[in-house]
Amino acid sequence: PITRMKSLEDINCTFPSSLNEALTLLADEKTRGRLLAGGTDLMVQWASSLSPIPERVISVFGLPELCGITETEQDVLVGAAVTHADLRNSPVVRKYLPALAAAAATIGGTQIQVRGTIAGNVANASPAGDLAPALLVTDGFVVLASVSGERLVELTRFFLGYRKVDLRPDELIVRFVLPKLPKGARESFRKLGPRAAQAISKVMGSCRCRLEFGIVRQCAISIGSVAPVPVRLWELERWLAGKKLDEEVISEAEKRAAATVKPIDDIRSTAEYRQWVSGRLVRGFLEDMTSQ
Repeated sequence: PITRMKSLEDINCTFPSSLNEALTLLADEKTRGRLLAGGTDLMVQWASSLSPIPERVISVFGLPELCGITETEQDVLVGAAVTHADLRNSPVVRKYLPALAAAAATIGGTQIQVRGTIAGNVANASPAGDLAPALLVTDGFVVLASVSGERLVELTRFFLGYRKVDLRPDELIVRFVLPKLPKGARESFRKLGPRAAQAISKVMGSCRCRLEFGIVRQCAISIGSVAPVPVRLWELERWLAGKKLDEEVISEAEKRAAATVKPIDDIRSTAEYRQWVSGRLVRGFLEDMTSQ
């Protein structure tokens, strides 16, 4: 007999009307399903058989508790279901998290940006996820929720491995707590892909830096697509602290960045090229910081 392959139409999809209802569904193994927000990553993976089609799906796109961008005195709070279009257009994000706004503007085309969400991009945990470096340089947190309550995890510890994050089966991402750009600091985001738009990154990165009279007082640099997870260049950051950003220091920082990352060859690029580009990105970030 011919066995019919499972299709997307066979998925049992539930549409909870509240966060509490979604968490209740996740709490029970009998009703637990794969979380689905915008679907811009997962639907492609399922349709192309890159990952198995799940039996059940819980759609959380547009849940009121997961939407919205607000600010406190120190932080910007970004709901899990906030879309890339929301990020790129938000005056609050553009002012206090400019690298995140810039990163969101590079993801796909308009249709993807109005549907794809910040939590979906992060939870997908692709090494080429464009938002991750811009999030990591903030030293922010991701807030996870279950019926037992909320759990706060540092974003720099959230990515555990290739497409793996610190998220339990009964939890979902509810929001991100992202410290605002400090007074006097600047941010940059850069992405290199095979074409100018709608491209998966070969390498991308973000930098948040504060100088005083040309001296590095605070610096965070993150690079993506050079390891199984997005990375912070901790050793380079420590080396830069207290140094004056002149040509000699910038050149040495470029060399150290290229030597630090350990990428692989794949269909999009070679390891050697990614190392070189990583160094050039860091040079560009530091030159940006001294340009004003």
